[in-house]
Amino acid sequence: MHDRLHLSRPAELPMAAEAPTFEQLQQAAEWFAILRADDADATQQQRWHQWLERDARHHAAWKRVEAVNAEFGLLPASVDHRVLSRDGRRRRRVVKTLAWLATGAGVAGSLGSTPPVRDYVAGLDAQFRTARGQTSQQQLADGSTLWLNTASAADAAFDDQLRRIALYRGEIMVQTAHDAHQPARALVVDTRAGRMQALGTRFLVRLEGQQVGLTVLQGRVRITPAGAGLAASRVIQSGQRVRFDRDGIGAAGAADDSHAAWTRQLLMPDGMRLDEFLAELARYRPGYLGCAPEVAGLRLVGVYPIGDTDRVLRALEATLPVRVRRISPWWVTVQPAAPS
Repeated sequence: MHDRLHLSRPAELPMAAEAPTFEQLQQAAEWFAILRADDADATQQQRWHQWLERDARHHAAWKRVEAVNAEFGLLPASVDHRVLSRDGRRRRRVVKTLAWLATGAGVAGSLGSTPPVRDYVAGLDAQFRTARGQTSQQQLADGSTLWLNTASAADAAFDDQLRRIALYRGEIMVQTAHDAHQPARALVVDTRAGRMQALGTRFLVRLEGQQVGLTVLQGRVRITPAGAGLAASRVIQSGQRVRFDRDGIGAAGAADDSHAAWTRQLLMPDGMRLDEFLAELARYRPGYLGCAPEVAGLRLVGVYPIGDTDRVLRALEATLPVRVRRISPWWVTVQPAAPS
């Protein structure tokens, strides 16, 4: 088997003013698959250069594909390297951020004091952790139950004053138990956006970028945003779900037990759009799972097992006018079915 093609990077393009389209992401994934193949040649390299230079969004799409591969490490070790370099020399891909965070010096620096980095570092050594596609159920010291969804990390620390859960990434569900300690202690969940105090309840907490999603299935939960304090606190009732950030709390919507179906290894869409459903399913599988705009608005109702995402994709092909296209094992898209 001959050595893989050495590729040189063209001059850097300006940052794209717009995000790449679905089609441009597809093209980038196809080029990535072509250029990693053993039989890639100079002609293909030249055509790839021409495609890349045609639009700044192509450059953004290529970076997205590279990032997906780097995040999940799905290429064989022999080709797990940065495909491009200015001087044409092959060099190994270095995930700089992770390597830097792994050193004590980086964490102790200025970025170590920012909430996202601090939470990421704390999550690496959290008491409770799940990998992508994994869920977990834990019994806490007071008898409460903690469920962790995919790619989640949390700590639980109880003392004489407080029962505290800290969520660093992902999603949890908490079923509180009566506290036998005297005096009884409040149970709270802390995130970088604020604190939630359980008032005899079952509830879900999900980190969503700078926001936190709270779904109350039983009882009540009091939210206190970190940046606004007690003056902005609000009690969320059973059957309600809200999003909040450090500065305030959004409007409440309706919630039901289907939002907790993941604790039973299920997704239960009830009229959910296909693109939203695939975004949820993507949380449980490695790589990229995309949806073509032409079928994004199709609606789903049903029960789907998150433990076998390929089975779910086959079910979509059997019940909807769609086809699943696999450019590589880690780049999969759902597109309109071919005309019969």
